[in-house]
Amino acid sequence: MAREEMISGDEENIIGALTQALTGRVRPGGGFMSGNIMKRVQTAVRNPAFSNAQLSNQVGGSGQDSKLRAPLGFGTFTFVEGAATTHNFVVEPQEAFRGERLVIASIAAGGAAVLGQVDLITVGSLPQAPSVEFGIPFSMFQPDATDAQMDWQICPAGTKIQVNTSYAGTLGEGQTFIVQVGLYGVWIRG
Repeated sequence: MAREEMISGDEENIIGALTQALTGRVRPGGGFMSGNIMKRVQTAVRNPAFSNAQLSNQVGGSGQDSKLRAPLGFGTFTFVEGAATTHNFVVEPQEAFRGERLVIASIAAGGAAVLGQVDLITVGSLPQAPSVEFGIPFSMFQPDATDAQMDWQICPAGTKIQVNTSYAGTLGEGQTFIVQVGLYGVWIRG
C-alpha cells in the first residue's frame, strides 16, 4: 500500500508537526535527545514501516486478515398520515457480508403514538428469525439495547438483505414516524 493512501493531506505538515513534537521531548535521565536518535526518529516518521499483517488487513489478505468489522446502512424512511404502514429496507452488498447487530433508530414526531416492529429479516430468500408469525419490536434493536448480537447467514456479493418494518398505532395530521436502519457485521473481502 502506498504511503499516500495511509496519510492524506499535507504530508510535510504532518511530518513537521511530529518532528517538532519529538524534538522537544526530554530524555528520562535529563537533557534532550541526541542528534543520532533524532535522525532515527526523523527517518521513522518520514518512512513509516508497516508489518505485512497490518497491510494485508487493509488490502485484503487471507483468512482472518480478510475480514473487517464494518457498518452497512439501509437508509431512512418517514411514515406519514394516510400513507403505507409498512416499509421494506433493502440493501445489496457488493462483497460478502455477515450481519451481527441490527440497529434501528426511530422517532415519533408531532405527538404520534406508534410502535415499530420488524416483520421479516431475510438474507437472499432465507429468513433470519426462527418464526415470522409475529413482528419483533423495534426496542430489541435500539442503539442502546443489550445482548442484541445475532448470527446471520453470510450474504454473498450481489445478494439482497431485506428488513421489512411496520408500525402499530395511528398517525394524525402533521404526525410522522421516522425510522433509520443499519447493520454491523463482518465484511468478508475477497
